[in-house]
Amino acid sequence: MPNPKRILTKLLGDSAKVDQLAETSEPLELVAEILRYVAKCRKTRQWMLNEFAIDLAISPLTFDKLLDIAKINFVETPTRTLEMEVVSLKEIRKPGEPVTVGNLNSVLRELYSTLNSIHGTMRKDYPDLLLAEEMSGELLDPVADYITILRSLNGQLTGFLLTGRKARSIEKEFQGKFPQSAKAHPLRQSLPRVERELEFYRACRKANKKWDALGLDVFHMLRKNRLKQVLENIEEMGTLLWNIVYKNPPVRQSIKITGIQFEDVRPLFDDHLVPVSNF
Repeated sequence: MPNPKRILTKLLGDSAKVDQLAETSEPLELVAEILRYVAKCRKTRQWMLNEFAIDLAISPLTFDKLLDIAKINFVETPTRTLEMEVVSLKEIRKPGEPVTVGNLNSVLRELYSTLNSIHGTMRKDYPDLLLAEEMSGELLDPVADYITILRSLNGQLTGFLLTGRKARSIEKEFQGKFPQSAKAHPLRQSLPRVERELEFYRACRKANKKWDALGLDVFHMLRKNRLKQVLENIEEMGTLLWNIVYKNPPVRQSIKITGIQFEDVRPLFDDHLVPVSNF
């Protein structure tokens, strides 16, 4: 890397701090590389905030709520005899205790697993969803009610011959809630497909409930057709965090000088605590 001191000065905006880093005799080019990972983490966090109001810089309060998810709560830790035991973070964490990089990684891993499962199901079993661009959690139950009513109006011998007016009224109400979903209308014709889709949307609502503390809204991602992009951003942040931790040992003193720490994720994401330019 040509002139790492100049690059670090641009990244940190503090020549005095760069001089401190140089005094450690640690490889400055590696420090610059790690700080660029930090800048990319912040960019990924900001994208998730802007697009879906989800903050991946998990606060202690949010993390404490996420401990209701077993795969986040239960972790393996070495004992004095170097054996591994499973402990519950609910039992050992103090209120307001900082969220570590390890904690954040466990959240990202489980969040990715949840959304990737939904994405896989959608690609395999529901490649052409009729209502995805307008569906929300609030509309799921009304649609189920429309289907129930239409099925009750469909006589075994007469079909909708005697109940056509009521059926059209239901279809009109349904169309009013999904005006842009042209393939779903009229509902009597699309009913089997719409009914089948409901199982997928119920899985989305279940995921929202699981991740309520994070403010997850899978329906919002579906409406914007961004689920795949969300997965890519979560995966990227996980990779960036891994690189930051993995490449830290040779520059441990320098990273400490910058203010980055692994026992608390806040400096990783807070430009006020650790200013890092994204140049």
